[in-house]
Amino acid sequence: MQVMDDIDFRILRTLQSKGNLNAADVSKHVGLSQSPVWRRIARMEEDGIIKDRPVILDPKKLGFETVVFVRIKLSAHGRQSIEEFAIKAAKVPEIQVVQLLMGEIDFRLRVIVRDLDHFYELMNRELVTLPGVQEIQSSVLLHEYKNTRALPV
Repeated sequence: MQVMDDIDFRILRTLQSKGNLNAADVSKHVGLSQSPVWRRIARMEEDGIIKDRPVILDPKKLGFETVVFVRIKLSAHGRQSIEEFAIKAAKVPEIQVVQLLMGEIDFRLRVIVRDLDHFYELMNRELVTLPGVQEIQSSVLLHEYKNTRALPV
């Protein structure tokens, strides 16, 4: 991996704020011609610095009105139990994020559903059947003031 300079960071900031831009558009924002910008982007993708440029959908326009944060405590804490839970949880489409935590709670899940009835159905059909679940706590998101994956580069 090469040392990054100010232009690399300007490219990253531009792509984080406007991920759908091509190299020609990015070059206008960072003050460098298209070819060197394209090479820098390709290098950062090859180095794994730029992981992806996803399409971001509006969940509400697709009928997903409710976000629930679910905290899971497992009955066993061995490596196999943790991995088995994580693998099964990651396969549930409504579960957007599976995070292993240190502390009283073992996992935190970010779940997106149409409404609370959908969540109730999902909990009974999927969450309580996940391997090793001892305890489930959930909190419904009321309002989101900030949601970004942008890094402060």
